Amino acid sequence: MPRSSGTGENASVLAAAAWGVERFMQDRGGDIDRIAGRAGLSIRQFSLPTDALDLGAYCRLFHEAAADTQNGNIGLWFGQQFDPRKLGLIGYVALLSPTVSDALHNLASHFGYHQARTETRFVQQGDLFRLDYAIRDPAILTRRHDAELTMGMFCNILRHALGPDWAPEEVHFEHSQPEQAEEHRQAFQANIRFQCPTNSLVFRRTGLDRPMPDADPVMLDVIRSSLISLARSRPELAAPHLSLKEQVVQHIRAALEDGHIEFPDIAARMNLPPWTLQRRLAQLTLSYSALLEETRYAEALRYLAIPTHDISEIARTLAYTETSAFSRAFRKWSGMSPRAWRQQNIRDLTP
Repeated sequence: MPRSSGTGENASVLAAAAWGVERFMQDRGGDIDRIAGRAGLSIRQFSLPTDALDLGAYCRLFHEAAADTQNGNIGLWFGQQFDPRKLGLIGYVALLSPTVSDALHNLASHFGYHQARTETRFVQQGDLFRLDYAIRDPAILTRRHDAELTMGMFCNILRHALGPDWAPEEVHFEHSQPEQAEEHRQAFQANIRFQCPTNSLVFRRTGLDRPMPDADPVMLDVIRSSLISLARSRPELAAPHLSLKEQVVQHIRAALEDGHIEFPDIAARMNLPPWTLQRRLAQLTLSYSALLEETRYAEALRYLAIPTHDISEIARTLAYTETSAFSRAFRKWSGMSPRAWRQQNIRDLTP
């Protein structure tokens, strides 16, 4: 399960994610010392891949680089050229896995040890599969370049196994469409969608059973243990396990995918008897019904902030059998209908 900081500490990412960034930016005319300084980093912090970088500063690094190099798609191209073998421990958690499917499962389930306050999921949706990625720290606002480079890094893990010509069906991004968006289609050789609920690679099953070229179960156990031990031993990485409330909310959010959101379903997802989960929630004066409503409301606001999402589609996504039931619930939460909320906030939704 991905991990997230419940303290006031800043979210962090292992410095392996910045491998080669100095030369990459210098080759594009950037002053790496100036760029790093404006982001709140020092280039000395990039030297050891197991050191931790402030995640917000890491995201700002590419925002500052785009301005310094006048290359608006610098994060996109940094991700496309990134060798997954340079991604450090989390990279090898994927590369040493038995099959491509195992690599994606392991990448998603262990990414939280590499980068805190991040949600990464590998899910099936009908005939398609999705590898989702999103930073869940509301204090980090400059996320566009990080999303684009991370999707490129993930794509290269699949290309490592399936060949350099492999391409997803679609790539989804949370942010609005930037200028020069044609470069995104060129980079991924896929349809690109912006203003989506999360950042995702969308692809078909073909090749998922293929063995990973460097599969090594013995080394995989060593690397996986090393990654977890590092995260637990370093104060700047050791984000505590999710609180019970955060765990339940995370499982509700995932369960909305298939509509199985009854309390026993969530308890089963958490490998707990329903009465045990009920007792633990009661000890914290929490109720499942309140957490379900809180999660649905938060997700509803996130989807309503995407103008292309039809309200009836949002209702289905939130596991309502009828749009009218969703509208009644939303009115109870916010005091207005979903349509009225969207109209009132329309200026905030415009790219």
